[in-house]
Amino acid sequence: MSLKCQNALINWIELSEQKYHVVETAEIGENDMQLNTKLFGEITVEQDKIIKFESGLPGFENLREFLLVIIEQTKPILWLQALEEDIALPVISPFDVDPAYSPTIDDEVFNDISLDKEEDLLVLAVARIPEELSLMTANLAAPILINSVAGKGCQVLAEGDDYQIRQPVFEVLLKKSEEDG
Repeated sequence: MSLKCQNALINWIELSEQKYHVVETAEIGENDMQLNTKLFGEITVEQDKIIKFESGLPGFENLREFLLVIIEQTKPILWLQALEEDIALPVISPFDVDPAYSPTIDDEVFNDISLDKEEDLLVLAVARIPEELSLMTANLAAPILINSVAGKGCQVLAEGDDYQIRQPVFEVLLKKSEEDG
């Protein structure tokens, strides 16, 4: 049996801003560390905001700890910044691309990230942002699932072939931006 993720993400950006790292508001605490990045400069990493990927991410299996970085100027694009190497992956809510996004995911995956409540699930898709922005795509076939309470994540391949690895997103984001004003 598998779970449909259709309603798994409620107020995703609000949750992200409360739980994850907003660059403009970082302050140094006693258990925090500083991280120098080429994209964001020096940022503060709060220990409770680290997302652990037990098996890494496909293509980045050696990277296991990430920080979700939110920058107002790049929304709806967010960033998964690796802590072990200076690598930042652009990510986006798949619900911004397809409001009815509902991949079928094996139930065991939710056990792997210790997910008890669906409202604790943050669903993201890796974005590909080429020089020609109109060719921007997102990988809706392999969502990143994050337990926002436990700070655990994984990237999984959705069952079936309902979603594309390189789903064009530029036109959808442009239209959404125009609607939002």
